[in-house]
Amino acid sequence: MARYEIKALFALVVTVFACNAVADGQRDPVTLDHEVRLSGEVYHFFMQADGSYYLADNWAEGTVELVTGEKVHGELLKYNAYLDELIWLSSRTYQPVMADKKLVRQFSLALPGVAEEAVFRNITISVPLVADSVNIYAQQLYAGTISLVAHRRVVQSGERQESYRGGMQSIPRLTADPVYYIVTGDQEAFEVNRLSRRSLYRIFPEHRREIRAALRSEGLLIRSETDLIRAVSMIDEMVAQ
Repeated sequence: MARYEIKALFALVVTVFACNAVADGQRDPVTLDHEVRLSGEVYHFFMQADGSYYLADNWAEGTVELVTGEKVHGELLKYNAYLDELIWLSSRTYQPVMADKKLVRQFSLALPGVAEEAVFRNITISVPLVADSVNIYAQQLYAGTISLVAHRRVVQSGERQESYRGGMQSIPRLTADPVYYIVTGDQEAFEVNRLSRRSLYRIFPEHRREIRAALRSEGLLIRSETDLIRAVSMIDEMVAQ
């Protein structure tokens, strides 16, 4: 099994406050046994919250595929959905390390109650009112000529007050707030801005009539993730023709 060897010069310990969550540290080169170099940061992140920052709280065994095509198997992984960062536990130092997103093509890990490993792709999206595009990790839900992925983001939906050392402190309330994207063959990502038929018509205007007829014939209203996966698989057959 491939191992990461972390040679840390020093670690920057970061104090994290309520809405300003930051994971930071010394950027350390990480060398795999097969001489693939993966850069990462020693990971220091703790902030009390009502809810979880992670897709799953426990470490899960998984695989990381680098942009070079190399794969590293059997690592203990976590996905911080609040920061949108992949964390792995060093098998040599037992320190958590945040992967350099630029070097990760995708990763997979086992999730509680799910038979198959979840695969997360590193995709590029455009952000409204922002000139530059950004990269995010998104779970692959359907793969074909077109793909459906879900950005499993966790956001702060509010806060609550609780007593602390004779005073009061604000505790952020966290909520899962997934965003879905359809990725075309040329890797362009289109946001499904709401679970509805109209969102699909907007993304595929040239197939609007066929999509409408197919969804109506199946009585598919797209009110859930499962409905969306089914609809995208139907659209994929039209696009592939």
